Amino acid sequence: MTSLLVQSMRDRVLWMLADSDGNMERSSLRRRVGWKYSILDPVLEELEKEGKIKIAVGSRVAIYR
Repeated sequence: MTSLLVQSMRDRVLWMLADSDGNMERSSLRRRVGWKYSILDPVLEELEKEGKIKIAVGSRVAIYR
């Protein structure tokens, strides 16, 4: 994937989280962005490594504030 596409995917995930008060279940996020887990999970892992989001036990995803 090109870096522009990856950035746009990351921005979309962050926007979806921000639009839902900063957190949601991973399954709900997957449905809202319309991606398979094989696409979503690497994006979530990268955002978590950078400290932008937190993935909690039970698959809850939240923007790190």
